[in-house]
Amino acid sequence: MADLSAACRTMEHSRLSLARRLKLQQIAIFEKVVECGSILAASRELHMTQPAVSKSIQELEAQFGEALFTRSKRGVSLTEFGVLLERHAQTLSAELRLLADDVNAWSNGASGQVVIGTLLSASARLLPQALALLLKTAPKVSVKIRVGSNDVLFPELRRGHLDVVVGLLPQGHLPAGLTHVPLYTEALCAVAASSHPLAGLPAVAGPQLREYPWIIPAPESDVKGSVQLFFDALGVGMPHQVIESVCFLTNMALLVESRAIALVPRLVAEQFARGGAITILSLDMANAPGSVGYTVCTDRQSTAATQRLLRAFRQVAQEWKESTAA
Repeated sequence: MADLSAACRTMEHSRLSLARRLKLQQIAIFEKVVECGSILAASRELHMTQPAVSKSIQELEAQFGEALFTRSKRGVSLTEFGVLLERHAQTLSAELRLLADDVNAWSNGASGQVVIGTLLSASARLLPQALALLLKTAPKVSVKIRVGSNDVLFPELRRGHLDVVVGLLPQGHLPAGLTHVPLYTEALCAVAASSHPLAGLPAVAGPQLREYPWIIPAPESDVKGSVQLFFDALGVGMPHQVIESVCFLTNMALLVESRAIALVPRLVAEQFARGGAITILSLDMANAPGSVGYTVCTDRQSTAATQRLLRAFRQVAQEWKESTAA
C-alpha cells in the first residue's frame, strides 16, 4: 500500500479521472460498511459475501492510495481519509436519491419519496394535516417520518438523509447552510391531568406550581430557549423536580398517572385536551410565542414530492390564520 499510496499522490485527481475509475456501487458498499461498523455486518445487509465486500473496499482504497478503515476485533473505524471520503459519499448518495425521486415524479406524475424530521411542536396538528393534504393530491408519494430534536435532525438534514425538518424554529444563531421558513407563532402552555388539584382553577400563580413535579423538554430540544423564558415569566425560576422528555406519549401517560405538570406547545395541548384526559392550566402570566415552520437545505434543490409537501405546510398554516381571523 505504501508504494501505491506514493504513486497516487503524484497523480492529480480530476473530475473526469474519478468518473472513469469510481463505481457508484463501491460508494454504496463503503457507506454501508461505515453504517454497520463491520464488513461482516455490511455483507449481511447488502446480501453479498464478505470477500466481495472486502474486495470492493480494497479496490476503493487502491484507487485513492489511502486506507479507508482501521481494522480491529470489534469491527472497523474510519481513518482520517475515510472521514473525508464519507462526507462526499453522503452528498453523492443524497443527490442520487433526489435524482431517483425527480425521475419517478416526472415519469409517474405525483410520486417519489419524502423523508421528514419532525419535532413535537409540529407532530400533533401541522404535520398530520399537511400529510393528509399531500396524499390527496399525490397518493403515490412515499413518506418516512423521523422524530427527534434539532441537534439530531439538522445534521441529518445537511447530510441529505432528510428532505425537511418541521417544528419550532430555533432562536438566536441559525445553523449554516439551512433556510428556515416561519409559518405561524405558537406559545408554550402548562397542562395537567383533568383530576389534578390545579385543574379548573380560574388562575394559577407561580408559587402554586412549585409544589408539583414538571415534565419539560430535554435541554438539547427545539424549545430550550422558550422553556427558560416561560419560567422566567412565571417569576419562579426553573423547577427543582423535573423529568426531561420529548416523548409525548410517555408524557401524557405520566400526567394521567401522577400529579406532574407538563410544558407543551399550545396547539398540541388543545388537540389532546379535547379528549378530556388532560386540561390546560390557566396561568397568571404572559407567554412569549415562538415561530413554527420548516427548514430545508439552502444549497440543495427540493424534490418535486418535497415541494408538494412544503406547499401543503403553507396552505394549512394559511387556513389556520384565516380561521383565527374570522
